[in-house]
Amino acid sequence: MTSGSAFVLSARRRLIQIIALALVISGCTSFLLVSILMMSTGNIAGFAPYLGIIALGLGGSLATLALLERFVLWQAVIPLAVGIDGAVVSSVFLLPEQTLVALPFLLVPLVLICLGRHRPSTLVIVGGSIVVAAFLASLAPRSQVDRVVIGDALPLISGIGMVTLLVIIWLLSDRLLAISDQAVAMADNRAAEAEAARRQAEEAQRTIEQQYAEQKQLLDLVSVLETPVITIGEGVLLAPVVGRLDSRRAEQLTQRLLNAVHTHRANAVIIDIAGVPTVDTMVAQLLIRTAQSLRLLGSRVVLTGITAETAMTLSHLGVSLNEMSTVRDPQEALLVLGVRP
Repeated sequence: MTSGSAFVLSARRRLIQIIALALVISGCTSFLLVSILMMSTGNIAGFAPYLGIIALGLGGSLATLALLERFVLWQAVIPLAVGIDGAVVSSVFLLPEQTLVALPFLLVPLVLICLGRHRPSTLVIVGGSIVVAAFLASLAPRSQVDRVVIGDALPLISGIGMVTLLVIIWLLSDRLLAISDQAVAMADNRAAEAEAARRQAEEAQRTIEQQYAEQKQLLDLVSVLETPVITIGEGVLLAPVVGRLDSRRAEQLTQRLLNAVHTHRANAVIIDIAGVPTVDTMVAQLLIRTAQSLRLLGSRVVLTGITAETAMTLSHLGVSLNEMSTVRDPQEALLVLGVRP
């Protein structure tokens, strides 16, 4: 993704390129017209200086176009600025009466060099422009106005006005460019902060997903440890139940037993509840539903581990365990099933 600073720099390059191309077109047109006048009038000596002035600006524009893609911006602008300044100075010496018309063109190099955002070169151009403007203003012809003679004061007034204009335009362009650079830098900082926040969010999400996966693995491991299914004989599975049996554990036990019966083609399942602290109506109903599910797969269910207290509780509750056989321990269950462990 292109940063804001790169975009602004590219826009400045395009602006300077357009200005240089416009000057090249104007210079070529002027050079062609002056050449035609030179040949048509035969006044080669009179028109040759004009061709030199045009050549200065044209050469500086072409040099800037050639340097724009290979050098930093302020370096590429120097030939164009020098060419324009040289053309202005030469035109003033050639036509002193046009001094006040030519001097404003000194603003063009100043604006162009400000686009390069290189303060030393900008200060050099500003200082040079002030000196050149003051010097050229001093060469302007004297003029008089009715009742008031201002010929002697005209160069000073022109020079002061030009210097003021140069400073104001320089300060204005420099400040505007500084503000734009600051705005772009702030936008880039916000974009960088947003990108950093996005990466942190993605990293946090990956961490959460990893923790979730690890937690799920632990829960699966706990589930396996809570409801183990062991093969203790040919076609016989043992499921020791330890701890309180609730609906969640009963569902896990039923699912694991169904999968194990289907996988091992077991014809008998021994459910040992010796480790269950309390057997009430709910626990008995859960065991009955598990036995019914296993019988649908063609497997007998034997319940072991019933203590005297559990038997008395079930008797008082009136719970019938007709869905399964009951014996005292897994060894006796194997004898009942006629299986050697």
